[in-house]
Amino acid sequence: MGINEVYETTKKGLEKLVEEVRYRENELRKKIATQLSEMRSQGDLRENDGYSMAVEEQHINEEKIAELREKIRKAKVVKDQDKNKVGLGDTVTLRNSKVITYEITSEDDANPLEGKISHKSPIGMAIMGKKVGETIEIKTPKGVTEYTIEKIA
Repeated sequence: MGINEVYETTKKGLEKLVEEVRYRENELRKKIATQLSEMRSQGDLRENDGYSMAVEEQHINEEKIAELREKIRKAKVVKDQDKNKVGLGDTVTLRNSKVITYEITSEDDANPLEGKISHKSPIGMAIMGKKVGETIEIKTPKGVTEYTIEKIA
């Protein structure tokens, strides 16, 4: 994340970030500390793979906490915007030969298998700011596909 970059998210997305920090700072830190203590009690640490893995897990956890805190610090909760145009937090129904519904989320909340796509994904960028009835073109590995925006909720 750049120095002045803003992290756009929904209220729900921000709450999820805060909850993950809470989990990592409390439960996960304690779990890792317990693992480290157990591994130290086994003697020589130079050949103790369990200790090395716990140290690595601790390092990864602390980096993730710092990353999440930075996102929270730079977070801008997107309020309900013009409901006539696709925006972050909206649920959008698209139609071509079939009907597809997506929830437009921040990058961290995206999970295509659950129908949640990032506003910075190819589909997300193509539909942001568009209105019901507009047709968009999305480039996919199989070529260009046209969709019509049927509903914004």
